[in-house]
Amino acid sequence: MPHYLTQYYGLDWLAMFTSFAFMYFIGSKKRYGFIFGLITAVAWTMVNVMVQIWPGVVLNLVLIVLHIRGYLNWGEGK
Repeated sequence: MPHYLTQYYGLDWLAMFTSFAFMYFIGSKKRYGFIFGLITAVAWTMVNVMVQIWPGVVLNLVLIVLHIRGYLNWGEGK
């Protein structure tokens, strides 16, 4: 298998595919889309730590909190 496919243990590929799923399900007004967003943010956090992109780490840690918040607040009608 080519090195560029496994350089980050597949986390980058996982993050990419779950990003697509997140956008699709949120666009379809499905609450569980936030679960895919959470997986995406965790995967990107790990990749960013590996390559030492610290603003990316901070961004994705904030996104983790926002995905959890979005999931918990879904449909409350605030």
